Amino acid sequence: MKMFCTNCGKQNPEESKFCSSCGASTEALPPQNKAAYINKKEEMTFSKSISTCLSKYIDFGGRASRPEYWWFYLFTILLSWGGMLVDSSTYSDSTQIVSGLVNLALFLPSIAAGARRLHDTGRSGWWQLIAITIIGIIPLIIWLASKGEEGNNKYGTPS
Repeated sequence: MKMFCTNCGKQNPEESKFCSSCGASTEALPPQNKAAYINKKEEMTFSKSISTCLSKYIDFGGRASRPEYWWFYLFTILLSWGGMLVDSSTYSDSTQIVSGLVNLALFLPSIAAGARRLHDTGRSGWWQLIAITIIGIIPLIIWLASKGEEGNNKYGTPS
């Protein structure tokens, strides 16, 4: 009987109790039930989305899931607010050095994550430019929040 990881779906040697890849417990499954664990998607968490988006700093290709994009968006907002708090408590005038540096450092990863998110919905990343028109922010938010295309599209496989 083959042993499959209950977390990542990886096949492990017989009689193994823990996955050699992720360390989760394994379960013996008859061959017809192994599909339940194979290709199981890993849940996107706050910290995983941050590491994914920062590791793809200027990668405008591929696709990004909704949780990956929105967790990273929350991270950028929180970091920006943190920078503004530091600026307001450190500098007496309206100097915004820290928040400016934070926003500058996260600008490209945010644009890249947005492009990958639009790719997941079947649209080009260039559609982000519609936000310049102010009214274009509405359809852009709808596209970024909508469900991605099932299966492969011209931008790659779902993440």
